[in-house]
Amino acid sequence: MVDWMSPEEIARDADAFSKLMFALFGLYVWEMLTTMRFELSILNGSKRFQWPLVFYFLLRYSLFFALLGLIITLSVRTQIDCQTLYTFIQWAGNTSIATASLCLMLRTIAVWERKLIVVLPLVALHLGQWAILLHSVVSVRATWVPAANTCVVTGNSPTMLNIVYFYTMSFDFVILCTTCMGLLMSSSRSSLWQLLFRDGIVYFLVTFCSNLVPATLNLLNLNPVMNVITAVPAATVSTIAATRLVVRLQESSSPVYIHSSAGRIESIGHWRRPFFKPTVTADAEPEGVRISTLTQTRYDSGNSLEAGKLEMA
Repeated sequence: MVDWMSPEEIARDADAFSKLMFALFGLYVWEMLTTMRFELSILNGSKRFQWPLVFYFLLRYSLFFALLGLIITLSVRTQIDCQTLYTFIQWAGNTSIATASLCLMLRTIAVWERKLIVVLPLVALHLGQWAILLHSVVSVRATWVPAANTCVVTGNSPTMLNIVYFYTMSFDFVILCTTCMGLLMSSSRSSLWQLLFRDGIVYFLVTFCSNLVPATLNLLNLNPVMNVITAVPAATVSTIAATRLVVRLQESSSPVYIHSSAGRIESIGHWRRPFFKPTVTADAEPEGVRISTLTQTRYDSGNSLEAGKLEMA
């Protein structure tokens, strides 16, 4: 049976952790490069910038800098301020975790048309997530070890890590259920309705499974390295899944409409597609035909349909 606390096993696990971090950094850089066209379309003005995209960029680049910080700690051979660097890494990594849930939460709020009965509980839960994540940032302790010429984490709370994992999984489950409930209550069954429904389920399954692995290893408490070896992969998978969902929703060509209780139809997203519904009615009057043309235009989120009527006798 493997002695997980033996120095030889911990050394092997540390070597595996180092190689895994380099592989994840390469994977994430490749992901950023292959999806850079969306960001370029925002910068060159071909796609309009919207305020929710602030969280998309925060999510995308916070994980990048967290991975970059880890690469620095694994590569540096001269003494550095390990505590400051690891605090930054923990903050950036936890920011990506919270922002991934936030991006999904904003979709749910849009589906429910910003109703306070949904918004307030979700915001309260999200603030609780931030509180837990920020507390885990200050709980990390790291120092420089001259004999090994590297930074070593000397203090971290396994209990706090478990709270982070299980709270995040529970919060994502609440978001999924709330989204599905809002979509099922809608009379719309458009292609984008199906996209929101399907993507919400897929995202939850991906993030749940990715967070379940580090949570399980942390509960087993095999050794300090094994407790965190899958934490970064879980954050990377969640970030990639969340950013892909944002891009898919933004680039979807099909408009989504949620019918409110007031009978209005509102759009979610950034789509702008005019459509025309001509109607021709023949009057009983012998002098001619009356033609009524009804023009309707879908506007951006928050604007209801407006109609103008032009009559020709």
